Amino acid sequence: MATDPVVEYWVEIMKRSPVTPDMMVQWKRILDHSLDAWSRALSEVMATEEFAQLLGATIEQWIAAQAPFAGKAAPLAGQPDELMALAAQMSRLEERLQQIEERIASTAEPSASAPSASDSDSARTARRRRRRAA
Repeated sequence: MATDPVVEYWVEIMKRSPVTPDMMVQWKRILDHSLDAWSRALSEVMATEEFAQLLGATIEQWIAAQAPFAGKAAPLAGQPDELMALAAQMSRLEERLQQIEERIASTAEPSASAPSASDSDSARTARRRRRRAA
């Protein structure tokens, strides 16, 4: 059975030098050696034909799994008429919501006076600006 190269390297370091307070230098050497060993091992594996076939199959499966979502990511892209219709519908909904909010506010405060003409004018102006922006 093959032994771990990192453990072998650690044993070699321990034979050459006693344990010192400056263990970080020794640990860095061990980590560097470990990274080199993993890099060599993974490079060898990734250079094989089997790995290339496995990676190709995995990518094909991933693309196939994403295909149903690709068409739904931008259903209205390139269809400005539908976008404009959607914007107009949203504007109408905002106006209706504003009307409902105004009614609720007026019924919640029966003792308060009705909104002044300038208040309703400013609300209409704001709605017009939103419509133009859409």
